[in-house]
Amino acid sequence: MTILVLGSEGVIGSSLCKYLESCGHEIIRWDIKLTNDHDLSNSLNIYKLKNAIDESDFVYFLAYDVGGAKYIWDVDLDFINRNNMIMINTFNLLKDKKFIFASSTMFNMDNVYGTLKYMGEHYTRKLGGLSARFWNVYGPENVSEKSHVITDMIHKYKANGYIDLMTDGEEERQFLHTDDCAKCLTIVMDNYEDIRLKTDSVDITSFETNKIIDVAKFICDDVRPSAKNMNTHDKFNEPREFILHYWKPEITLKEGIASLQ
Repeated sequence: MTILVLGSEGVIGSSLCKYLESCGHEIIRWDIKLTNDHDLSNSLNIYKLKNAIDESDFVYFLAYDVGGAKYIWDVDLDFINRNNMIMINTFNLLKDKKFIFASSTMFNMDNVYGTLKYMGEHYTRKLGGLSARFWNVYGPENVSEKSHVITDMIHKYKANGYIDLMTDGEEERQFLHTDDCAKCLTIVMDNYEDIRLKTDSVDITSFETNKIIDVAKFICDDVRPSAKNMNTHDKFNEPREFILHYWKPEITLKEGIASLQ
């Protein structure tokens, strides 16, 4: 099949493209990191986007302005406008197309990012697509203002010899390695029609909960909690186990972190 991956150079997208290619699929890579012509928030690129969608048999809509907690915690108006335009420009071209939209475990939480993702789920539902709710997917990633928590922890350890946390570390999260995520997304695509008959969203996670402080201790012994009360999650969702009928994660968090060090 010819598969369009919007956000092909991101944490999830890069692993997904690699895995899809290993399965023999032809991949159309689309990411703003490749060229400004791939900026989905720019309406001038709609014609080229339409051609790419028309050429594809399946679309993964992973592209978004997103990052770790330190990036999405206090966003500005430009962040809202940019992600709204990404969705408007893209969803308007996905009618009658089989696609998966990248949502988040934060979809029902009282923050800008979660609200935007939930809006994307409504678009997806109306268009007959599938939403994939990701729960802290981690993997190879460059360190930047947008990098996620495990990448930041590893960077802090390598730079300082210890890890200072942004919180007291007691909050609980679930983490999934990008290689497991890529396999899951491919299985969802392969079983798309069957899954769509049963649900319009799937939770993609490890189904294993860890405290942030314990995650840090997989990297080093010198972990320094903070007294700061910073938490982007105002509630803790329990993932539905529906996806386990089709796929099961294989990489433990300890193994996954070790592969990145």
